[in-house]
Amino acid sequence: MPSRANAPARLRRFLRSATAAGAILLPVVPLGAQAAPEPPSSGAPKSLLPDDIAEPEAPAVGAVEGAASTAPLGAPAPLPGFAAFPQPEAELPEVPEPEPTDPLAELAGPTVAPERAGLLTQANGGYRVDLFAGSDARFLATLLARIDAPLASRWGQVLLQRALLSAADSPGPVNPADWVAARANALLRLGAGADAHRLVSRIAIDRYTAPLYGAAAQASVAAGDPMALCPLSPLARAVTESPTWVLADAMCLSILGDDVGASLLFDRLRRSREIAAFDIGLAERVASATGGSRRGANPEWDEATGGLTAWRLGLASAAGLEIPAKLMADAPPAAMGWYVRLPGQSLESRADLAPVVAATGAISTDELNRLLAAEADALDTDASGNSPGGRLRTANVAADADARVAAMRALWSEAPAASRAAYGWQIATARAASRIAPAPARAEAAADIIASLLAAGMVPVAERWWPAMADAGEAPRAAVWALLAPVSSRVPVASGLYGTWAKSVPAHRAQLLAAGLEGLGRGGVGVEIAALDNDWTRALDRAVAARRTGEVMLIAATGLKGSWAEVPPDYIRRIARALVAVGHAPEARLIVAEAATRG
Repeated sequence: MPSRANAPARLRRFLRSATAAGAILLPVVPLGAQAAPEPPSSGAPKSLLPDDIAEPEAPAVGAVEGAASTAPLGAPAPLPGFAAFPQPEAELPEVPEPEPTDPLAELAGPTVAPERAGLLTQANGGYRVDLFAGSDARFLATLLARIDAPLASRWGQVLLQRALLSAADSPGPVNPADWVAARANALLRLGAGADAHRLVSRIAIDRYTAPLYGAAAQASVAAGDPMALCPLSPLARAVTESPTWVLADAMCLSILGDDVGASLLFDRLRRSREIAAFDIGLAERVASATGGSRRGANPEWDEATGGLTAWRLGLASAAGLEIPAKLMADAPPAAMGWYVRLPGQSLESRADLAPVVAATGAISTDELNRLLAAEADALDTDASGNSPGGRLRTANVAADADARVAAMRALWSEAPAASRAAYGWQIATARAASRIAPAPARAEAAADIIASLLAAGMVPVAERWWPAMADAGEAPRAAVWALLAPVSSRVPVASGLYGTWAKSVPAHRAQLLAAGLEGLGRGGVGVEIAALDNDWTRALDRAVAARRTGEVMLIAATGLKGSWAEVPPDYIRRIARALVAVGHAPEARLIVAEAATRG
């Protein structure tokens, strides 16, 4: 096994200077053990900001950071996006596949420096390189550590994921590799495990720190790529104290054909009982499946105490083991996000979960539609037509518009009203909804069609429905108005229409829309929304005043934590106003429109 003494000179120097912060224990810490969102309480919500850094003294806006500190952050745990508003498609699909690289360059391993790491640039849907300029990375990382999936708003999560994946300059004063780790850990908690893996796997190995090793381990297995642990494990064992890396070494040695060395490590781990026998068995099963081991472990899921971890999900998928439905039913939203992107799991079960995952923002409309279509294709002709994928195909291609609308309605009723899955089915039908021509005769279905369009960010297509509602009844016209007023300047703000709509929806939803319209600068309707004053509001105000755009996005995301019922109307007003102020009005409009649909 490679040792610290045998490492190349450059890596030996790195190991001497690396910080040995605590590493995560993937096999023994279930995802379910992570902190759960706080329950709603009466009055103003409890601030999500830590008391000790609620008033950070961040460097001046635009200041150039000097040499980065090596202090760890200590909190492991195709993208055509919103182009200039309006555009035919403001959705955030999956991250584009990396461009092919020179085979000789690949032999040298990853070479990206962490100072400006990211998958997205302004050319492919990312944000500016100065996104986090002027912010204190310690403050930002603490915000990220307090975010769990799902956020109340899909568009809020889309905004956050896009920021975390952008190739932006690392803020000081921490080590840039630790900042990459904080971003990857947040992406993992949001359910974007594959994107977190692609983010960290590009970083040059001689720039890794202990937190980045921890994030890389979690991301590799969450993405179903345990082999990515192999080039990291020898050095990770020298920097971190974690039995996870000993287990990774054993698995990798076995794959490379060193059965003797692997057996010694596997047996030592079993004797020490630092890691559950089931997790050791999974590693042995992966090694056996790749032809590198003769141990032939056959782990049984009833031995998997403690729930579903990233290790169990990723290694089981790599080894061709199906995750039991009961475990997936009890899994947290983040694990569901990882699961639907694992090709080693059954297409049927991934398609079943895909609408719920799409509703969080962890996968895109295109990914959702591809999964549903693939499931339908795998069925026989009779069964395919009645499957969700088959109905979606009918909604897209049926010659008769009435048949297409009927197919969409069937999909919208697949889940209970107002559930996350129901919103996922609205996302799934967005492409089909864009093929329905606006017409007065469809006034009764217009609000549902528009809600589907906006769920995928198709604002200009949705706007076309407003003229068709000129002579519609008061109730359907008001329902359409509530969805379009946040996103279209062509739709006037009208107190009468607001009043009609507000009577048909929960009071909290009506207040969210009124507050959101005010935050967008569209004027006031309805009752006056009380202004809150707490650590969160003051932090957002400071970030806006200093034009720290990325910080505004992260603080906004913490204000959207939990369910829509937990989001105070004043938070939506402030988030909309803040995003408009830092140049991100398109995202703000879609968040407000989503509140009118789901709040």
